[in-house]
This record gives sequence, C-alpha cells and structure tokens, in this order.
Amino acid sequence: MKRSGIWLEKGELFFHNGLNIFVNRVSERFDLPEHEHDFIEICYVWSGAGFHYIGDETIRVSQGDLFFLPVGVSHIFRPSSPSAKEPLLIVNCIFDEKLFQFLTSLLPAEYGLYRFRQLVSEPGGWLRMRETNGEFGRLFESLHAEFESKRTGFETMLVGLLLQLLIGMERAMEPGADAVARDAVPYRIERALQYIRERLHERITLAQIARHAGIGERQLQRDLAEQTGLSFSALLRKERIDRSRMLLADPSLSSLTVADIAAQSGLPDLKRFHRLFKQATGMTPGQYRAGPR
Repeated sequence: MKRSGIWLEKGELFFHNGLNIFVNRVSERFDLPEHEHDFIEICYVWSGAGFHYIGDETIRVSQGDLFFLPVGVSHIFRPSSPSAKEPLLIVNCIFDEKLFQFLTSLLPAEYGLYRFRQLVSEPGGWLRMRETNGEFGRLFESLHAEFESKRTGFETMLVGLLLQLLIGMERAMEPGADAVARDAVPYRIERALQYIRERLHERITLAQIARHAGIGERQLQRDLAEQTGLSFSALLRKERIDRSRMLLADPSLSSLTVADIAAQSGLPDLKRFHRLFKQATGMTPGQYRAGPR
C-alpha cells in the first residue's frame, strides 16, 4: 500500500534536449525527504557508510554497494553520522523506461537483460548487489566524467556506458559468478600499482588509490602488506626511487638534470631525494648516472 507524504521526483526536471540520462554525485543529508520517481535509478555508494531505506526495509550500506530501483520504488539514503568529515557520497544514474526497454531489447534472449525487465514489471521490486573488484565504481566514474564534461559525442558514450553497466549487473546475477571472478587481492594490488606508476609525478594519497581499487583504505593497507611486504609509504618511496633509477639510466634523457628527474619521480625536494636515493642504492644520483650498471 502506497504511503502518504512521499515526494515524487519527475524525469522532466533532469532530462533535457532529448537526452534521457542524468548522472550526479551527491552527499546525502538527514534533511532530504523520502521520494520515489517516474524514471529508473541506479545508485552506487561512492564512499562512506550509512543506511538505505527502501520501502519498509532498512539496509546498511558502504562503498561498493549498488541498487537498481525501478519506477515507483520509494527510498532515501541516510549517512551514518551527521559529521561532514564522514560523508555518504552516492553517484546516481537515472534514465527513462523507454531507454531501458530499448537497451534491453537490443540483445538476443541468451544474452538479454530480461531479469531487469522482470523487475520493472513487478511493483515494488528492486535489486541490490555489491562489486567485487571495483568494476561498478569504474563505470560510474566514467559515467559521471562524461556527463560533466559534455564533450563531443558524450550522449552516445553515456548510452554505451549504461549498457555496459546493465550487462555487468546481469553477469553479477549469474549463478556461480563469484566462482569465476578473478582472485580479488592480486587483482586489486595490480590495479593499485598501475595507478601509482601512472601518477608518480603527482601527490598520491592512500584514499585515491583505495577508491581506484574499489576497497577501503585499511583493507588496501592490509593487502599491500600481504602482497608486497611493504607499507603504503614504503611502497610509494620504492616506486619513486625505481622510476628515478630508470630515468637516470636512460642515455636519451641525459639533458634532464637530477632535479628534473627528482620532480618527475614525485620527489621534488632535492635534499630528500638524494637521501632516499642513497639509502636505496648506496650511491648518489650523480654517481648512479655516471657509473656502470
């Protein structure tokens, strides 16, 4: 039975110029009202923890949770704490039923997203799932970036990313999906190392890498220690010294000064760079560059 006092959100407030997809990232608050909508919504918990009230159910949520909410399902998120230091950030992708029906009819029955179509046809039906390796987070990151940048062709990119998301959700619903998933810890560490190595010249935080790997900071610290034997700070120093050694050893980069290489390796403080480099190699950067290896 429909409860009174529930606010109805309409797609016409979000869909403009023929584009029936809208993506945003919001910090949930205690003063936001419970609501339902005349469009479909997929919500992803970007960071933080809290509760999701769906109809008469209360679900504890944290980073990595995803919800598929058909038309007419009432819900609201609440953070665990009113503190601004512990926000519950949600990324929402909303789209109209016609687009959903179109996308799920593109594929033949053996690949079709018909479990989602069945949910749409059942009043009050909704779906919850949780990512295993940050796979939903990466898609939502791309969806949000495309929607915000609005570069040429972004409309088509949004539709393509939405279809990828729906297929990813369909795969996660398959029996035995967990059994065929990659070994989570080595895969997460591989992604973390790739992220670090692509950004050594920047300021890198544990929070950034955890977000990219799709896990919490404490879990990432444990995984790094288990897989590499190093703490996050020690691993970051090692990667930066390894990068500087590679640059110093490259004869095609002889025009770069030691200060240039230190900066490109993410250690712009030259005194600190010299100290860390000598601790790791037993020689100064200049000696390393000049000597045989």
